Amino acid sequence: MRTTIDFGIDLGTTNSAVAVLEGNDVQIIRNNENFDYTPSAVWIDRTGRLFVGRQAYEHLEGDPENTRAEFKLQMGTGQTSKFVRSGREMKPEELSAEILKSLRSDVLRRRNENPQAVVITVPAAFELPQCEATKAAAQLAGLTQSPLLQEPVAAALAYGFQSTRDRVFWLVYDFGGGTFDAAVVSIRDGEIQVVNHGGDNHLGGKLIDWSIVTDL
Repeated sequence: MRTTIDFGIDLGTTNSAVAVLEGNDVQIIRNNENFDYTPSAVWIDRTGRLFVGRQAYEHLEGDPENTRAEFKLQMGTGQTSKFVRSGREMKPEELSAEILKSLRSDVLRRRNENPQAVVITVPAAFELPQCEATKAAAQLAGLTQSPLLQEPVAAALAYGFQSTRDRVFWLVYDFGGGTFDAAVVSIRDGEIQVVNHGGDNHLGGKLIDWSIVTDL
């Protein structure tokens, strides 16, 4: 039985992934299709069955009224998404919970473990409503503990633990599908400290892609 929180989830705008810390090594846990990541998409078919991941993502263009993606951008807003065929309405945290459930099932399938506690990374600019919605999604997914960690801070810490340098500063960028984040981290006498962090919840790769398409 684990006494530490060794699992981490990147609950992303476009893709999500789960990893586990084994000693000093981090292993990404592949999904049932043998990919390192799972598209953050949900689709409900004609029979009312709910699908997550690539199978859902492939219906974004062909069946947009019954497929949802990028709902991370609506976390904490109280908005709902309606799946027309079934009439079902889901909040962003409920949609996110389905992604978390899928990732948990991947862990169970690959490692025969059903994690109850997972660190979840969030954008640096996530405020209280978004963070509370993320925690609600974790609870809906069956996670009893879900400490949140800012995405650029997580990247900085992962790098810092492997670095042998001392008395240095790092500026870490996290350029995601829907958000842009940055963090300044220092290391002194072996201690890692977050100096500052910030970001923009509406400046991601997908948004820039659409701006290019619109302008050109």
